[in-house]
Amino acid sequence: MRRFAALLAALALALLCAGGFAMPMARAEEAPQPTLPPLRHILDISFSVSPAELVEPGEATLTFTITNASEYDAENVYISSSDGLHTEPLGQIEAGGSRVFSRAHDVTEAELENGRITYVFSHDGVAGDPDTVNYSVDCPIERAIARAEVEFTRQFSARYARPGDVVTITYRARNTGNVPIENLRVDDAPGEYAGRADRLEVGASRLFTNRVTIDDAVVSAPRLRYTVPAENGEEYEATLSEARILLADEQLTATLTLDRETARVGETVTATLTIMSLGNVAFHDVAVYDESYGGLIADSLEMGAGTQTLTLECEYPVRGDASYQLRVRALSSSGATIETLTEPVSLRALPAADGADISLYAEAVYPQIAAAGDAPVDVYIVNEGGESARDAVLVETATGAELHTFSFLAGQFTTHRRVYVPVSQTGEYAFSLRYTGAAGLARTAESLPVRIEIARGGQPLDAEESAPFSGQSVKLSEDPTFLFMLGGAAVALVALAAALLITSRKQRRRQKEKMAQLRRQRQEELGKTNRFTPVRAAQRKAEKPKGEKDGQP
Repeated sequence: MRRFAALLAALALALLCAGGFAMPMARAEEAPQPTLPPLRHILDISFSVSPAELVEPGEATLTFTITNASEYDAENVYISSSDGLHTEPLGQIEAGGSRVFSRAHDVTEAELENGRITYVFSHDGVAGDPDTVNYSVDCPIERAIARAEVEFTRQFSARYARPGDVVTITYRARNTGNVPIENLRVDDAPGEYAGRADRLEVGASRLFTNRVTIDDAVVSAPRLRYTVPAENGEEYEATLSEARILLADEQLTATLTLDRETARVGETVTATLTIMSLGNVAFHDVAVYDESYGGLIADSLEMGAGTQTLTLECEYPVRGDASYQLRVRALSSSGATIETLTEPVSLRALPAADGADISLYAEAVYPQIAAAGDAPVDVYIVNEGGESARDAVLVETATGAELHTFSFLAGQFTTHRRVYVPVSQTGEYAFSLRYTGAAGLARTAESLPVRIEIARGGQPLDAEESAPFSGQSVKLSEDPTFLFMLGGAAVALVALAAALLITSRKQRRRQKEKMAQLRRQRQEELGKTNRFTPVRAAQRKAEKPKGEKDGQP
């Protein structure tokens, strides 16, 4: 028995050892080769919601961004809502491509409670994977506290009006809160106005218009009332401070004065215009016109409301007794045009003082020209006085362009100057000369206007002649006229030299003949003196006083 038991034990031990060796070998033979997991998620998907918070369920805008950074195309891409009720195909998103798009979304109460909105994306499997790839993406959304806010403003078409004028008052309500408002009511005293509106969404505006006929000063103090459904119909109110529409008091006066009552002919007097506004309105586009001589003195001036003063100066040349008067025209804040006229002021002219007495005359070289251009005009400055004038400036009156400057103009002398006037159309052109007299007073002389017409058959203007006066430069070496004049001058110079040479030879011949004649006369006189020498000696003896002997004193 003992041997049998020992044998069984040995057999069991052998079987155990053999089994333990065989199991590792079998496992090593049956283990599969390692493989990579399938490529599935190749898209990077995100989205945002606007607004990011809502007081209650409502519409929001979702913006999705999909990026494919892999080497594989995502085919048959779909987007679905989390409940699966709304599905939309997006097509294919190529490898390395991206797409951004927006969709409207009705935020539910459940999404507000959960604090997030979820969407599901899907596309076909990648790299031979037969299974569809799914993505679940979400974005936070918050429940906001209801905030009812309204911006309430007012605007007047005019703050000053005349009786009977119509003034428009415009009220504007804008919902600046985060919940809609309803049952809007605007009330104001002028015209007993009452404006109504049913609903105003977040960010929206509404205008209310009140047209009031003004008979007297009125006070505007509007009130806006509205309710908020998100707060169980709570009523709110907004008011504006008082603002007045006043009756326009348009008091505009103008006064004109001269720096002296008398002045000599040729001198210049200064006129001072004082404009005063004493009312409660402002004036715009204030313009001043010369009522006596015509023309616009000033324009586009401004004067504020209340007591305002505006002062202007203008100069007049004295040509004789004169009367000056100005007109002021302005646009009131009420929209009305106001005019006022100064009282006329008179000036008595005295004869010109001894000294520079200048008259100015102008004459068109060509009264008719063929086309527009720089027309020549001869200007004559006649100083009949005994003294010279200085610092004289010649001006074309219409444009005020300075044509020439003279340092001085001599007395009892006429100065001529040819100037070139740009003529674009038929018209009259006058000139004036501002100068300083001997006493240091500023004076002005003016010419009678000259008429220049542009007509067919008129004189063609010489462009080369007028070019230096019109600012153009001329190269004389290339000018054929200059070369012709230069050749003529050379010929004249040669002829003059020949004439001088001939004259000089004639004068030398005459001088030689005259000297030869003088020489012959001297020789004849010397011959006579030698022949009658005794006679001359006897004459000198006869000239001795009586009682004197030869050789005795």
